[in-house]
Amino acid sequence: MPLRLAIVRALVAIAVLGTIPSSAAAALQRSYIPLPEILTDPNEGNTYGFLPVVLFLDEQKIIKYILAPDVRYNHITGVYTTFRLFGYPSIARKWSVVLRKSQNIDEDYELRYEDNAFWQDRARLFGNLEYEKDSSERFFGFGNGSSEHDESNYTANHLEAVVWLAYRLQPTLSLTYRSRARVFRVDKGGVDTLPFIGTEHPGTPGLGGATIIGQEFGFLYDTRDDTNIPRQGALGILTAEIVPRALGSSLTFTKYGAEARKFIPFRERFVLAMRARADYIDGPNDIPFFEQNSIGGHESLRGFGSGRFVDKDRFVASAELRTRVYQREIFGVDAQLELAPFFDFGQVFHSWRSSPFNDLHAVGGLGFRGVVPPQVVGFVDIGVGEQGAAAFTGLEYPF
Repeated sequence: MPLRLAIVRALVAIAVLGTIPSSAAAALQRSYIPLPEILTDPNEGNTYGFLPVVLFLDEQKIIKYILAPDVRYNHITGVYTTFRLFGYPSIARKWSVVLRKSQNIDEDYELRYEDNAFWQDRARLFGNLEYEKDSSERFFGFGNGSSEHDESNYTANHLEAVVWLAYRLQPTLSLTYRSRARVFRVDKGGVDTLPFIGTEHPGTPGLGGATIIGQEFGFLYDTRDDTNIPRQGALGILTAEIVPRALGSSLTFTKYGAEARKFIPFRERFVLAMRARADYIDGPNDIPFFEQNSIGGHESLRGFGSGRFVDKDRFVASAELRTRVYQREIFGVDAQLELAPFFDFGQVFHSWRSSPFNDLHAVGGLGFRGVVPPQVVGFVDIGVGEQGAAAFTGLEYPF
């Protein structure tokens, strides 16, 4: 049996076995939310669909499960059907199963698990297994000044498994370890109006794909009052990831990362959230383009498409004012609406000797956040940069 088919069947089986037991469902309240979908993404373009959401609530009206299948249409993917099931067994634990298959190329099968009270609250555990084909990916060449005129398209075909563990040395300090395995292939894209990356950028390292086996070690400093919906405190991360040929990787290189976040509450309704991150790579010049650092997308530079600028190193910073403007019981849950004006700054560069601040791209925008305490956040972020506007949707805060 091909590996891809085995992974897909395993995830489908997990999804079926992991659906809500009938006895548990009978004890939970249900709330139905029919939502239209009108999405805009710089890479995918316009998407239209219907999202019927079912919330399963306990007697305290806390969400225990979310069932959110949808049907979308996009001119690149065609009809795109999705099954989503999210579980929140406790404030410290959550899991999700996502199964997506399009009419054309795209598909995505993902299983995630997170436990912030693992091993009798001595550690935090995160695991993720995903197989994905995304036919809308773009590449503009390397460098902070890569041109829109050099835009190319490809399908990212990859299988990735990640396990992350943070062991608490003290209440606020943890030793972290992450192991990941990634098999990446570059296929023909789904955007007929753009050239294939191998035609437009024939010398790009990684066109033949690669296997990446990485072992990361780091330190985590965390004084946030909550990992899901933080309102105060700070987070600091220092990491070093070794990717050696000896473990089966296609080549050897090392990644270094540092990140700081700060959350400042004031006047009860406001939280100023700030984040800065720097990432560096030490290795040869033929590191695959998909393993190099990038900016753009909903987690970094929200006025550009995912991976808009690519190079060995990067710096990105963000600040947003999360403002609660409305709160009431809606669809059976205590829901809050937040507005979050934000600013993002970032750049990529080729050498650690270069300044990370001399040619920053800037984005300004407004975020809309639906918050259901104690652990559910849905967002719509609209950003405007030097190349126009971009909009992103999803779950959880961007940082």
